[in-house]
Amino acid sequence: MKLMDLLNEKKRKAERKEKVDAAKKIALGTAIGAITGILFAPKSGKETREDIAKKTKNTADTVKKSVKDSVESIKETEEKIRGDIKEKVKEFKERDMIEVKLEEVDDDKEPRENKEM
Repeated sequence: MKLMDLLNEKKRKAERKEKVDAAKKIALGTAIGAITGILFAPKSGKETREDIAKKTKNTADTVKKSVKDSVESIKETEEKIRGDIKEKVKEFKERDMIEVKLEEVDDDKEPRENKEM
């Protein structure tokens, strides 16, 4: 990787971290506002508890969906990166630039060493 690529990657990671932090702050503020609104609303205790239960379920569902989407995105990125690496290794081998031995990784097992692609 070139120096500029490394610097750009570091900048992207910092920007991503800032966005995640901002999203966390927004979510926390929303939750605090919702709870405060529910607790001070002119409803009976039973209605308020029902509202809290509904909002908690909706929030849990939203978080589950968000996590699922994130996992899918990470898996897609992983597959793309693996494909890019395999392509580059193949390209290097075809050019007789280097001899490459890689570890093959199974998702649930330890790496198997010295298996040639």
